[in-house]
Amino acid sequence: MRAHLIEVGPAAVRRLCCGGATVADADAEREAFASIDDPVALVGLRPVSVESLWRQVLASVDCGSAGQVTIVHPSWWSPHRLDVIRAAAQDLAGLAEMRSRSWLLAKASPSGTASATLVVEIADGFVVATGDGVAVEARNRDVEVVAEAVADSVLTTAPGTAQTAVIDAPATVRGARRLAAAIVKRLPHTAGMTVVLVDDIRLRRMVGELKPSDQTFAESNHPRRAERAWQGLTLAVIVAGAVIGVGAVHRHTAARANEPLPTTYFVEGHVALEIPAQWPTRRIVAGPGSARVEIRSPTDPDVALQVTQSRVALPGMDATAEFLKSAIDAAPVGVFVDFNPAARSAGHAVVTYREVRDEHDIRWTVWVDKLVRISIGCQNPRGRDAAVRRECETAVRSARALI
Repeated sequence: MRAHLIEVGPAAVRRLCCGGATVADADAEREAFASIDDPVALVGLRPVSVESLWRQVLASVDCGSAGQVTIVHPSWWSPHRLDVIRAAAQDLAGLAEMRSRSWLLAKASPSGTASATLVVEIADGFVVATGDGVAVEARNRDVEVVAEAVADSVLTTAPGTAQTAVIDAPATVRGARRLAAAIVKRLPHTAGMTVVLVDDIRLRRMVGELKPSDQTFAESNHPRRAERAWQGLTLAVIVAGAVIGVGAVHRHTAARANEPLPTTYFVEGHVALEIPAQWPTRRIVAGPGSARVEIRSPTDPDVALQVTQSRVALPGMDATAEFLKSAIDAAPVGVFVDFNPAARSAGHAVVTYREVRDEHDIRWTVWVDKLVRISIGCQNPRGRDAAVRRECETAVRSARALI
């Protein structure tokens, strides 16, 4: 029996086989993506488990007759996300196999082998190039600038090894077609390789040409195999609380005389930002303060960036300032000082305050983007504010929500 193919992500859930279909309930789909990293979602003001929500979403594109299903997912998704989708899919079909989007896209390559193919996937907030390694570029700049940066990343990711670059252009991702076309225009001049653009029409045609042998279920009951491959990526990305190896994938930004420091594009849950490329990351869930990700200087243990995030019901800053003021007032006197509910930083209206520790200070900048409260703490030894100023400004300027 041939498996049904369902596309899950980066921005939609669609049936790629059997005539194709989209999710019937767009609100449920939207909340499922927004909550995929959480145990519970809020649907119509009612809490439901994320797994049950994903069962509902997948059921809306289920043909009802398949004993097995292949889920095509973004290549950069975490093992946790794959486990959530796999569990939901297995409740609908007896067997569920997870296949990366790069697996399917590589079949568009005339090179004949995956090892000779580099795949570029476009998401709402960034672009991921997967070849021998992985590179990522933010989509927070002009389309032409991003396309040039992606072309440079292709050279870095697969120098002299890839014969073909396959560019994904899903209609469900805003601006993907335009960006893909700009990347295609640049790659032949920079990489000397065959470039293939895969839009929705071509993707469905490729699915129709798949042979039953292409859809094997050797990995359907072995989620750790996918996790090991994911952990081998050289991209510094944290998604859903799991760490992809902290690799040296540098962003190729325009050269700045006053900013020679190489940076890495970093994703934590629903937030993306630039951090120093050589600074290791770790998750802190114990001790004083909220759970956070710490990005620490390798040369000075008292210099670090701290990142926290949380979903909020209201986008305005008044509610955020009131919430923070209440928390500060409830803390012991002297722990949080210099509270400013109406500050500005990097073009943001922000709340700022200083957290006082034994040997250092953490200067927090907090604002709301797309219903995500982003908090960036800049830690330095007391009296040495300049020690982390440049890294702090870069992080605050680049940080944004990915929902």
